[in-house]
Amino acid sequence: MKKVLFGYGGHAREVMVQMGEVLECYVDDEYSTEKTKPISKFDINNEVIMVTIGDSKKRKEAIDRLPKGTKFFSFIHPTAQIMDDNISIGEGSFIGANCIITTNVNIGKHALLNRGVHIGHDTTISDFFSAMPNVVISGNVKIGNYVYFGTNSSVREKITICDNVTIGLNSGVVKDINEEGIYAGLPAKRIK
Repeated sequence: MKKVLFGYGGHAREVMVQMGEVLECYVDDEYSTEKTKPISKFDINNEVIMVTIGDSKKRKEAIDRLPKGTKFFSFIHPTAQIMDDNISIGEGSFIGANCIITTNVNIGKHALLNRGVHIGHDTTISDFFSAMPNVVISGNVKIGNYVYFGTNSSVREKITICDNVTIGLNSGVVKDINEEGIYAGLPAKRIK
């Protein structure tokens, strides 16, 4: 099956650079150009796809618009360190250069771990997780669906984060987050 991408923004281009190959890129029909293909032309019988949209919720919305029976591929960069056999990574996920995933880690479907993300032991991450460069998730952390971590943010060990949370750039999560919203600062506090 031929590998293709859905999206043509910065993340799509980073995925191709890290994969070391140029892939055909699909976009919504109204945005197709001479460099992209309309998603209505996607061939589920001959193509597997990765959705390369950085925003967790928009990535989910794009996946929901794909035809039933769509197959997804994942990519793990060769410099990523997957340190244990007891690690699961869901379909459609991207694990970028220099990521470290230690032991007993479960990562859901359609995750995006950008360059240099570290995930500690005994951590469970649900679907549509987005971690921008240099995010550090300590051990024994539980993260819900549609969670986005900005560049250089981190979370202390033994923390639970509910669904639909955005952690801002350079923020540090030091206590459980039980209410959806946007959190920023050190310690991270809800700002919206």
